[in-house]
Amino acid sequence: MRDINTINRKTKAAAVLIFVTILLLISNYFIALNSKKTNESIQAIYNDRLMVSHYIFQYTNAIHQIKSAAASDPLTTEEQKLITDRLQSIRTLDQKYLATVLTAEEKRQFAFFRNQCSAIETLNQNKDRQKITEWSTKSLQTLEILAQIQIDEGKTALTTANTLHNGNQIFTKLEIGLFIILGCLSAYLLVLKKMKVKIKIPEPPSMN
Repeated sequence: MRDINTINRKTKAAAVLIFVTILLLISNYFIALNSKKTNESIQAIYNDRLMVSHYIFQYTNAIHQIKSAAASDPLTTEEQKLITDRLQSIRTLDQKYLATVLTAEEKRQFAFFRNQCSAIETLNQNKDRQKITEWSTKSLQTLEILAQIQIDEGKTALTTANTLHNGNQIFTKLEIGLFIILGCLSAYLLVLKKMKVKIKIPEPPSMN
């Protein structure tokens, strides 16, 4: 009977041991998954928000130079060339901007900005300095909207990364608890293995 009880205890302990091991594997899987998503969020903040903010700064600087050149009355050939050069640098920068991940609103605003730059190019050819100034002001306003989008999206990505990091901390604490349980079960199984149950069989009475 003691053998049966010992076997039952071992079976139950082994079942719990397997269950805990499975939980550890699941926990490891989610930690790895969350870590991957956290890295992706951090990379997105850098590539799609911080770098884009730098591009917007360069755009803003170029438009301010265009606006300053348009202040010349009349618009000289030298100022026209400066405006053309700044517009060319903007077009070069467009390729880098478009290589990033854009939200729907960001795509819409960026399309506005590119159209405004095209309008400035046409006005520059016509030497319409007043209209160049007006469209430069409009493009600066569009850039402000794009800059605000970077801030909002950056905050969202950072919140996501923090949430994933907090999730990893919870899974880590769970793993520590499971490892403690695993250690206790292993010790329990070792104790059961060393236990020796001696069953004494009564001898028949002597006939002498």
